[in-house]
Amino acid sequence: MPSFTFFRRLKNRWAILGTWSLVVTVAVAALYIVQPRQMRLLDDKAYDILLTMHSGGTPSPVPVIIDIDEASLAQFGQWPWSRLLMAKLVQNLMQGGTAAVGLDLLLAEPDNHSPDYVIKEIKENTGLEVDVSGLPKALSNYDTLFANSLQGAPVVLGAYAKFSEANAEGTSIPPGVNYALLEKPNATDFRTRLLTATGGTFPLPVMWEQAKVGLINMAPGQSGVVRTLPLLTMLEDKLHASLGLRTLMVALGKNTLLLGVGDGLESLRIGPYTIPVQPDGRAFIPFRGGSKTYPYISAADVLQGTYPKEALQGKIAFVGTSAPGLLDIRATPLDNIYPGVEVHAAFIDAVLSGRSIITPMWVPGAQVLLIVVYGLVSAAAFCLARPRLFIPVGLILVFLSLYGAHTLFTRGIFISPVYTLLIIVTQGGVLLTLRFWYEERQKVLLRATFSRYVSPEVVKQIMHFDGDLMAGEERELSIMFTDIRRFTSIAEGLTPQQTVQFLNRYFTHMTSIVRDHSGTLDKFIGDALMAFWNAPLTVPNHPVLAVQTGMNMLEQMPILNKHIEAEFGLNVAMGIGIHTGKAYVGNMGSSDLQNYTLIGDAVNLTSRLEALCSVYGTAIVISGETRRACHDLFGFQHLDTLTVKGKKMAVDVFTVISLEEMNKREQELQKWEQARQLYSQGNFSQASVLVGALRQAHPDLPLYTLYANRLQQLLLAPPKDWNGVWVMHTK
Repeated sequence: MPSFTFFRRLKNRWAILGTWSLVVTVAVAALYIVQPRQMRLLDDKAYDILLTMHSGGTPSPVPVIIDIDEASLAQFGQWPWSRLLMAKLVQNLMQGGTAAVGLDLLLAEPDNHSPDYVIKEIKENTGLEVDVSGLPKALSNYDTLFANSLQGAPVVLGAYAKFSEANAEGTSIPPGVNYALLEKPNATDFRTRLLTATGGTFPLPVMWEQAKVGLINMAPGQSGVVRTLPLLTMLEDKLHASLGLRTLMVALGKNTLLLGVGDGLESLRIGPYTIPVQPDGRAFIPFRGGSKTYPYISAADVLQGTYPKEALQGKIAFVGTSAPGLLDIRATPLDNIYPGVEVHAAFIDAVLSGRSIITPMWVPGAQVLLIVVYGLVSAAAFCLARPRLFIPVGLILVFLSLYGAHTLFTRGIFISPVYTLLIIVTQGGVLLTLRFWYEERQKVLLRATFSRYVSPEVVKQIMHFDGDLMAGEERELSIMFTDIRRFTSIAEGLTPQQTVQFLNRYFTHMTSIVRDHSGTLDKFIGDALMAFWNAPLTVPNHPVLAVQTGMNMLEQMPILNKHIEAEFGLNVAMGIGIHTGKAYVGNMGSSDLQNYTLIGDAVNLTSRLEALCSVYGTAIVISGETRRACHDLFGFQHLDTLTVKGKKMAVDVFTVISLEEMNKREQELQKWEQARQLYSQGNFSQASVLVGALRQAHPDLPLYTLYANRLQQLLLAPPKDWNGVWVMHTK
């Protein structure tokens, strides 16, 4: 029978573990399919880390940046420049031997520097006719002049696709790029998956009639980081290429793209170069590093002809700006301040160097398969491995996941390791939690062992505690110390046996009060009792419960004294100190003898507060922290602001009185507060008058006698830097 029960329980255990493992695997797979924003951000972060690991290397010498930098703007004026100046820039680039020029600029508005434009504007605004004689007709319109400079030149103009607003009626759209298809069997219409624009901002028709046009759009992710570039975009059934792609075609002398099509767009081919792309026409840009990876030549130097002559020979030049004021600064995985024009150069570098990154069409299926495989492997590992192997097994699985993603990335394939890591961590967390839950018998044995060296009250509470019973932690506690006044002299009049009987009678009564108020008894120290609240389990309103315990102890003392007087002929009084603060609570001691107790500055302070009961002649002293936590549930009298021996931090101390007694003593307590304020302000003479009156009216209260004597000392020897804090030099 025991053997049958064992296998039956084992079977149930594996059924539960297997069910939970399946639930976790399905949940993570569903998370991958749904792709919530937070997970996509994690995927992007994983891509950035992998790219950083594989960045660097020698860039292609072909791309070069013609930078309209701060120096160029300072020398040739603010942007936009005259098209006359732009024509000169293009002509100088052609003379420098560039293979192609891409203008990462929008030239969509007429040039307001043109004489024709200026004459027209003067007439419209002033009504004056301006006659310019001797000006060649070719110089009357700079836009036409600039367009003429483009004729036959390998120049690509920048345009911008819009996805949220349509073009106005009659807007002229430049011709798209020519393409031919290289289709696989059962190929689909690739155009349905491409990014589709609804409008755009284009160069003036007089310009694009003489030159090619390329889109300058980037594709920033959700975090605003540019990782991909849309190489192809649909607009009114025309296929438009990106600025970088179109410039590369011009440099290679190719007018037609060869598109590889299967289940959507897969690749682009230009001459000897094949570019893997995503089905929507985007391509990952494998950046080599931060900005200035490629040569920069100031536009001012090109205009003046002061650049090295070989710097442009056979190069693909992109004209753009790094000036922050022109707002073409992007964020990339490797640099948060990256000129947008350099993204196009990085694309050219990637194509010419044969570097590419892609997520092939089979990646979603592979990702789901990996989730299932890692789910099964991690489930088996965490179910079968011994506890000491949990961490090594988990680390091995994590390493395999990261190594696989790293290896594929070196081959230009990006598969996010986020989901395999998630399935490992989730399976580990869920299955290990279940395994620990099944170790209840071991837990019961541990509790039994625990009960041999801590109080039964603690064990009773932790029977329902779900966690590590031995673990220590720092937490806020309310701590109580109680002491019997003049116990030494009491013990001298008793035999040892009577002393033990007396303490047993006293402690039995007091510990029951602690237990009734959800407190944990820590230990007995001679005639002292130490208890605390809010550990090992959380106790709401623990400062209130601690104060209620102290008040109840004082209320029960007359009843207890009747029994003690009858048995031992004694009448005893007690002092109570209570403080609320942080302490470390847990299992402490040697390897073979331990105790569940607490340690910390708060414990020492509570002990000092209990000792102050005899100083102020009151039965209970609490700290300001406890008083604030109790709000107005009790009556309080502010005793002092002081630093106890061995401490530098000042503490407010109070005694607790019932609300009924507080109402009876209302006038007395008001006068006392007035005296305390005068005392704190250093007005010792007036404070002495009020305290003297209180002492005379209440000669039975030691507090007023204490302050009367203290004020006499302060009047005789006033302190130089009085801040209202009294320093205690004794415990």
